[in-house]
Amino acid sequence: MGSPKTAWSKKEWRKLAFPIGFLILIWVIHIVKVVGGYELGLYFGLKPLSVPRISGILTSPLIHGDWGHLFGNTLSFAGLSFFLFYFYRKIALKSFFLIYFLTGIGVWLFGKETAFHIGASGIIYGMAALLFWTGVFRRNVRSIAISLVVLTLYSGLFYGFLPKARISYESHIIGAIAGIFAAYYYKDELEDAESAKPSQPEGAKKFFLPRDIFAKTKYERMREEQQRRLEEGDTDH
Repeated sequence: MGSPKTAWSKKEWRKLAFPIGFLILIWVIHIVKVVGGYELGLYFGLKPLSVPRISGILTSPLIHGDWGHLFGNTLSFAGLSFFLFYFYRKIALKSFFLIYFLTGIGVWLFGKETAFHIGASGIIYGMAALLFWTGVFRRNVRSIAISLVVLTLYSGLFYGFLPKARISYESHIIGAIAGIFAAYYYKDELEDAESAKPSQPEGAKKFFLPRDIFAKTKYERMREEQQRRLEEGDTDH
């Protein structure tokens, strides 16, 4: 008989099924590439403004140049996708594909035309931006805490915005923009554990002056006070 802990663990693992499957896919593709000696980037990479290579919008994130490229992206993808799919289950899958396609389209339109763009780094930057800006847009304790953790762990990604040889920094920039857009687009789709605004206990905080003190004139306040006293039967004779 399974224990409650085991059942809970299976439920949590199901949240991560998609990112785990994605990582398995890119590793299988890279192993096939290395073992077979194929130059997959030439056939399935994304070449900006090339109509025959527009299919690279779909295929280029699945291809990596070497083991270092794959391993580096795997570590970043694993951590960020955990935060996304574990804590933002309602929007995780649709925001992932939104970032995927917007990044690919953006790179096809604005990337360097002299190079083939490959790798999942655009998606990685998109997820990082999504996780950070979701906290900015939602402004509840849970989302802000996740934003700060992601900022602390992945602050090194900022260096990826700088132009470097053999690095598709355009993918990083466009992916981050796509992530910000996704965070804003889905900002109102709160998770069950979130609350739109932290509630304040009644009477927890008292103010010395009325909160609308600058919204009304002195004459308007005097008239309101006279009306209140008339209604209470506390008039002077």
